[in-house]
Amino acid sequence: MRQLLFLPVIVSAIVLASGRTASSEVKVAGRSDAVHLEVHEASLHDVLAALQERFNLRYRTVGALEVQMTGVFDGPLRRVVARLLSGHDYAMQVTADGVDVLVLASQGPSATVVAAVTPASAARPPLTAAELKHYESGHLR
Repeated sequence: MRQLLFLPVIVSAIVLASGRTASSEVKVAGRSDAVHLEVHEASLHDVLAALQERFNLRYRTVGALEVQMTGVFDGPLRRVVARLLSGHDYAMQVTADGVDVLVLASQGPSATVVAAVTPASAARPPLTAAELKHYESGHLR
């Protein structure tokens, strides 16, 4: 009788586990200078492992990379990896042999923006006297 009570629980657990596995997906195409990556509910670890399998990418980490991601990424390998690691502290070395990445930690929700893109239409502040002098002499562009 006890076995019959646990049967629905076991079946539900199997269905839920298989459903989650079936829904995660990583598709990698292209060359290292033109990567096309499609990710659906896959962990960052799985995505980097797929890129490592396809390209000359080597990565190491000091922690788990279990953050789930979904998206489409296009571009050179180094830029795709940089976009994937947005929100993490990492070091990347690009050589003729490939790309080496060391993922240090997640920046977490308290991270601040280090750099921001200024739109081309934004007003420039007026030149200082020193900048004006350099500009007129052809040194400042």
